[in-house]
Amino acid sequence: MLSLETFFQDLKHSLRMFRQSWGFTLAAVSALALGIGANTAIFSVVSAVLLKPVPFPEPDRLVMFMTTFPQGQNSGASPAKFQHFREQSTVVQDGAAFRTGVVNYTGGELPEQLRSAQVSADYFKLFGAPVIRGRTFSAEEDRPNGERVAVISENLWRRRFNGDDKVIGQPLSLSGDQYTVIGVIGFSFNTEEFGPPPDVWTPFQLDPNTSDQGHY
Repeated sequence: MLSLETFFQDLKHSLRMFRQSWGFTLAAVSALALGIGANTAIFSVVSAVLLKPVPFPEPDRLVMFMTTFPQGQNSGASPAKFQHFREQSTVVQDGAAFRTGVVNYTGGELPEQLRSAQVSADYFKLFGAPVIRGRTFSAEEDRPNGERVAVISENLWRRRFNGDDKVIGQPLSLSGDQYTVIGVIGFSFNTEEFGPPPDVWTPFQLDPNTSDQGHY
């Protein structure tokens, strides 16, 4: 009983103090709320970027190799640098190159702009891509002047091909070039760490003699 009376006395005292200095109280509460909100936002970013592992096999063994300029800017490296790094490195077991972009799909009833990615043959294996139909690129197809083949996402497969199993071997017109569909990658393949998920992947077909820039 005594503790209940003490509680009400403290409550009345608090209300009295609030009426006398309500402006300061509101400012203090607002500052506290802003501080908590800022800390929550910072923790969310740190958790997503630094603490939460990327959704790939053995994420602690993955690294991204980029070129850093004196001005502090980062970019991809040339195919020649990538090839040299992959062949000469003694600490990296394997490497994959990728470059994202968009292509115009002109098959079907309506044309559509698709998110695309040019990737090297090891890309799908390195990131554990689930192949639900067909296969991914071979080393021969990933060489300069190799065959024009394409792997599509499960989303594109169901949306534009009605989930037809006969999609393997079908032609695919991308920005005026004809490709052949050889595989389908499942929904669970999450590459949002590198940007919006692609609808279609084509072989990078890196030529070490070119100065063209890629990201890997």
